[in-house]
Amino acid sequence: MGKPNYIPKTWELPEAISKRLGEKVGKQRLMKEDGHLLLLLHQVPKIEDNEVRTAVVFWRNPAGDWKGSPLGGGLNGLEAHLASYQSAIHALDDAVESAQTAREYFDVMRLVHPLQRSTRNLLEVIQATREALPGEPRIINVRDQAADAERAIELVAADAKSGMDFTIAEAATLQAASAEVANQEARRLNRLAAFFFPLATLVSLFGMNPPESACREPGFWIVLAAGLVLGLVVFSVVSIRNRPGNQG
Repeated sequence: MGKPNYIPKTWELPEAISKRLGEKVGKQRLMKEDGHLLLLLHQVPKIEDNEVRTAVVFWRNPAGDWKGSPLGGGLNGLEAHLASYQSAIHALDDAVESAQTAREYFDVMRLVHPLQRSTRNLLEVIQATREALPGEPRIINVRDQAADAERAIELVAADAKSGMDFTIAEAATLQAASAEVANQEARRLNRLAAFFFPLATLVSLFGMNPPESACREPGFWIVLAAGLVLGLVVFSVVSIRNRPGNQG
């Protein structure tokens, strides 16, 4: 069985580890067999990855030598890998600070959630490595960097969620205020319509006669007065019914 493409061909891994490797890196984890340590990690996740993670692997042989792929330099490469997570988290923190709309917060959270999971699993792997190598002081520093990254992404995630919740609540409050203004305008229009409706109905009895001829009709002024009185009555009834305490 050949080595997966994410494992350099020059690495002499024991059979106990090689047979446990799949074609894809899978979950971040630590493999420990026969004095060998193999760290299977992920590069910083991106939206365009479509949940397919790119492998970053580090190997420590029984002699204590570290190697990394695609990052070289052994433990220096591992520290650089942690630094890439910290840089990504810092960029998301800046994005949260500049976000103003719910859509902008949502775009940040789309990046935060996979990075949050990846950072948490990374810390678990580094902690397991620390326990496997209690006498390796640089691993302690790497573990502390991973813990700092995990706390930082948790804070960014909380800030992004709080910002989006506040933005949505603020938008809902503004929408409710606008709806109340519209309701008040509608009530004013209803009152005006209620006032003029009886008068318009009575005046329609005069047909389409010119104003000068309508004024000479025997009952014109009586009808006009009656329409105004009825309009005031209907206006009063509508006003009372439209009061907030009388609706329901």
